[in-house]
Amino acid sequence: MHLDDILKLDIKLLVAFVTIMEEGSVSRAAERLGVTQPALSKSLQRLRELFKDSLFTRQAYGLSPTARASELHDLVQPILSSLSELMSPNSLDLKSLDRRFKLRADEGDLENFIEPLLASLQHQAPKLRLSITSWGDSQIDELVTGNVDLGIIRISDTPSNIRSKLIGYMEACIILSEAHPLFHQDEVSVTDLLSHKVVTHHLRSNRNSSFSKTEQKLKQRGHVIQPDLETDSLMVAMQAVKRGMALVTSRSIGDLFLHVMCEKAHFYPVKLLPIPNEVLELDEFNGRHPIHIFWHERFNNDLAHRWLREQIIDFMRESPWMHPPA
Repeated sequence: MHLDDILKLDIKLLVAFVTIMEEGSVSRAAERLGVTQPALSKSLQRLRELFKDSLFTRQAYGLSPTARASELHDLVQPILSSLSELMSPNSLDLKSLDRRFKLRADEGDLENFIEPLLASLQHQAPKLRLSITSWGDSQIDELVTGNVDLGIIRISDTPSNIRSKLIGYMEACIILSEAHPLFHQDEVSVTDLLSHKVVTHHLRSNRNSSFSKTEQKLKQRGHVIQPDLETDSLMVAMQAVKRGMALVTSRSIGDLFLHVMCEKAHFYPVKLLPIPNEVLELDEFNGRHPIHIFWHERFNNDLAHRWLREQIIDFMRESPWMHPPA
């Protein structure tokens, strides 16, 4: 059969052929397909012309397929089955899902979901593999290029081909040890805080961050935020606090820090303080900054991808540190 002949082959003709084979009667096949008998007879005539064979002969009990018809039936059945599968809704078998996902999330955000997520994966999708790292300087570019499947970050502006969903709001805090001069105060001012050494943990300063506008307003008032130490390492942050530096980080890391420090021997007592009121008054989010999850448009209808990101969103919203969206 040449290409021109293939183009003449309507799927409806194949369905008509298989139905006549199964029913052994044009009238019964027409009733089953919901068409008139003359219309199905025309379809049978087109099939005979296309395959250059009578296909069926009339017998006393009905239609009997020719040898060619029997051959065609064996060939057409798998084709219709494949087409039926093609048109069926996608399904996701988590138990057999063998796939690797690359996530970017900072420690403060991971603390909100990583424990329940790993438990869920172990139970529901045991073959699924994760690669989780902190954000680099490129950030959203990694989503655009496909180097990252999912990202969680505090930014607002993204390219049009990057999808996002608001998870909730997170607040920051200040961690001091007894070695810090302000340890015995219940709250601190911006001036007092910046007059001593400060370390930041996963709090980046860039034009896309949700804190950038507040930072500019503080600068206009003479408060230039220049941390003495910036780090992605919790161990480095711990040692900095131990030596009297004030750590500015997310509340989730603050509570984790307290827990770890309570277990750690030979460490100064530590405490959490709120962000200074001067900062909150200038901050459009009043200290509770939005956290979004991001993914590329190409993954939007990917069932496995959708399942994973919904798991992360649900677990983060159940976190004690996450304030839900309005």
